[in-house]
Amino acid sequence: MDRSNGPEAVHRDSDGPGAVRHRDDGTAAPEDRAPTAALPALTAELGQNKYLAAGSGTVPAHAVLTVEAHGLAGLTTHASSAEVVVIDCSGSMSWPSTKIAAARKAAAAAIGVLRDGTRFALVEGTDKARVVYPAAGRMAVAGPDTRADAARTAHTLVAAGGTAIASWLACARDLLTADGQDHPIRHALLLTDGRNEHDRPDELERVLADCAGKFTCDARGIGDQWAATELRQIAGRLHGIADAVEHDSDLEAEFRRMMRKAMDKSLPGIRIRVRLRVGSELAFFKQVFPTELDLTQEGLRTGERTWEFPTGAWGDESRDYHLCVSADPTGDPLGEDMQLASLALVAEGAGDHPAETVISVPRPVPLLVHWTDDPVLSTRIDPRVARYSGYADLGRAVNAGCEAFEAGRLGAAEEEWGRAVRLAHDLGDEKMLRRLRRLVEVLDAGEGRVRLRDEITAGDLNSAWVVSNHSTQTRRSAAAPKGARPPHQPGPPPAAVPAQQQPGRQKGADVECPVCHRVSPGTARICTRCGTALPTADGPAPERHDRPEQEPPEPTA
Repeated sequence: MDRSNGPEAVHRDSDGPGAVRHRDDGTAAPEDRAPTAALPALTAELGQNKYLAAGSGTVPAHAVLTVEAHGLAGLTTHASSAEVVVIDCSGSMSWPSTKIAAARKAAAAAIGVLRDGTRFALVEGTDKARVVYPAAGRMAVAGPDTRADAARTAHTLVAAGGTAIASWLACARDLLTADGQDHPIRHALLLTDGRNEHDRPDELERVLADCAGKFTCDARGIGDQWAATELRQIAGRLHGIADAVEHDSDLEAEFRRMMRKAMDKSLPGIRIRVRLRVGSELAFFKQVFPTELDLTQEGLRTGERTWEFPTGAWGDESRDYHLCVSADPTGDPLGEDMQLASLALVAEGAGDHPAETVISVPRPVPLLVHWTDDPVLSTRIDPRVARYSGYADLGRAVNAGCEAFEAGRLGAAEEEWGRAVRLAHDLGDEKMLRRLRRLVEVLDAGEGRVRLRDEITAGDLNSAWVVSNHSTQTRRSAAAPKGARPPHQPGPPPAAVPAQQQPGRQKGADVECPVCHRVSPGTARICTRCGTALPTADGPAPERHDRPEQEPPEPTA
């Protein structure tokens, strides 16, 4: 088999800062994931199986985009941030007394790691919200004195009253969006041990709809009486992470860790621009790591076939996004790479500094389609697409088991949790397995054979339920879940053909575009970036295959 068009063929988009080398399947070569320029940098890597079955009509094309940010720590001096710490002080926090004591220490610990200059406030949450620091009810400026004063205030919090989480979030919104508080990075930490019992019906949904896009929020539950579905609703709408604090003694370290992560955010925002070719449609766009967030409805349409998806503030971190685009074979040749879509990163500036002066951004990454009549090629699954499909199945199994247990359908709960154990085992997710083991006795993890435990507390149920949309990240070399077809082992990448050997070239060898210098596989007849006709082994360039209404190449972001 000719391997010149295999998944390991490599070509370079450019040689400047932020350049990305792409394999023929659209994936960036691993040695280019880390930046080499002096500026902090973003990298983009696309995993997909570009081979789709010819003759099947319009079919879905799936891909996972990994975006990583490197070297952003130096931008924190330019970052303008605001933080609100919200602590549940309802009466239930007094039993056992270790809860409110741990909450006081956690609030003080979070405040202690605030970066100098950060605006912040501490909110006491009961059946209403009250700003306990600063006393004026607005935002303080973090510094040695204000951090010490706020920590002392945190140690005086008293547990008494009800639980009205919607009013707490509304208070955080008002603080973070008040006149003069125009900080681009706005975030809240929320702790609760109970359910939203003292707000009007539907008030939480109404407040979340108003808060969405104005700030992000990480939420933690402690004890047995909080609702996993409420915390996931809050974190989902506000692009944060919800989780359980399983032991009161862990709360201080957890709050310190969350606030440090928040303080590491220095780039106010990255938008992911998806540009489709004529005839294609975007089925969905969602974040799949570190948690699953469906962003499809949050995309901003900026052109007839272009959407931009805001992803919020970034520090040095990695996130994965799963997109699905419909592929229509009409007008496409068989056996050639065609660009189905392009994905570009658009960064916001830091402080008064434009984005181009503070961070290096890669060129757009192509989402390719290659129509084939080889079923071996068209039925394989990219490992990362398979992995996150497995996580979607895992989340559904955990949720279904929790819902069945709450409804008293114990047999169904055992069956669903058994399936969840098998999937978590295949995915290597030890955190999920540990939490599931508090619900079931695992007889055989690989087969999903389990037995429901005799005693399951509400806290055990919540701790598994709240993380059912969490995932772990892996590289392409990691094993995919059971049931996914592994990709074929590729041969060594062929060497690029020197430009002086053109216009004719050795049959099967790679060819470099004479206009944009992208290297394409030997079977390609046109450059998939700029559309220039490529020379063939027979000598002159063939006639260019343009799709009807073919749009110009995507410009550099």
